[in-house]
Amino acid sequence: MKAVGKFVMRACTIALALTLDCGAAKATEPLKVMLIDPLSGPQSATLERASKNLEYAVKRQNDAGGLIGKKIELTMCDNKFNPRDGKNCLDRAIQSDTHFIMQGVGSNVTLTLLDAIEKYNSRNPGKEILLVNWAGQDREMTDKYCSYWQFRTDGHTGMKMDALVRTIAADKTIKKVYIINMDYSTGQDADATAKFFLQRMRPDIQIVGAELHPANRVQDFTPYVSKIQASQADAVITADLGTDLNRLIRAGNDIGLEVKWFTIYASQYGQVTAIGEKGLNRVFVSTDSLMNMNEPAIDKIIQESETGGYGQFESVRAYRGWLFLADAIRKANSDKPLMVAKAMENLTVPIGNYRAAMRPEDHQVQLPVYVAVLSTDAKFKQETTPWGFKVIKTYSAADVSQPTTCQMKRPAGA
Repeated sequence: MKAVGKFVMRACTIALALTLDCGAAKATEPLKVMLIDPLSGPQSATLERASKNLEYAVKRQNDAGGLIGKKIELTMCDNKFNPRDGKNCLDRAIQSDTHFIMQGVGSNVTLTLLDAIEKYNSRNPGKEILLVNWAGQDREMTDKYCSYWQFRTDGHTGMKMDALVRTIAADKTIKKVYIINMDYSTGQDADATAKFFLQRMRPDIQIVGAELHPANRVQDFTPYVSKIQASQADAVITADLGTDLNRLIRAGNDIGLEVKWFTIYASQYGQVTAIGEKGLNRVFVSTDSLMNMNEPAIDKIIQESETGGYGQFESVRAYRGWLFLADAIRKANSDKPLMVAKAMENLTVPIGNYRAAMRPEDHQVQLPVYVAVLSTDAKFKQETTPWGFKVIKTYSAADVSQPTTCQMKRPAGA
């Protein structure tokens, strides 16, 4: 294989002496994509299934012939939920001539990547980097920090909190609410957004506590759930994720805390096992990515992922992020990031009857949000347990669409 590669390189440098078409040789190079997310550390559980789901999506694409005549080469780089490590991964992508990045877990990392990408792209026209933000929650990513080179293919905290609080507002048994979140940008955003929607939809509900706790550092949540219990809250709102979320809910179970949990991440891989049977009919999730979305085309993919050896297809959001990138490359008939970005604006991704549409003003996807409850009645059970999340309410893209303050700066030719 090395000999063949050397021959192609030499042949291309002496094209006048040989008839080899260098453009054709270049066309056989893979289309490179890098996933930059936490593959180790407290938040690695988030990627345990999502990375396999993404691998499966790429395999399906390659089995179908790849994209624009090229096979896709997917690499993964561990950012350890740390901006510095995320930047190191981006440097590796640039060195390997990778122009398409997928990242989503950790808005702190996203901000660092966006800043570096903006600077790099301004200095390297024609060699730009494009970021698909497949799981980021912080509203600011497509408001204050919106970028032409970033497309968020996941609903943000405002969209999901809108649906979550609508569900709370409809439950007249809920009179008191406690809000608890991780102390970083997304948790702070969730705190503010929950308060905003509660005031707008159910001003009679009393917020009996609002707390931000250290992210990824709390081993024992007993002091926190004891305060919740003492507040006599009927419900808890949280955008905690990973080990923080399951430690929080399990600590509540251990002291007999009888509340309804309204979450953003309870359907994440590993949560159902950790939460356990005590979460049945008490743990709710507001999400745009669920195994039970009542869509036959998605059901089929879930079943094929299992039989194909890629495990449970827990993360529809990773698959959706890939589809946006793949469909934009196909639509542009190019792997030039500027052309792909232009194609992704106004793009609608279909999966059966399901639709997700990119809004060009801020590059924020518009899509339905589902509120589901942990139940024995779910069609697809999670993590070999007898439980899964069953949808109790679907909110349309129009229902949860949020305004934007984005003032996007567009490059020449966009």
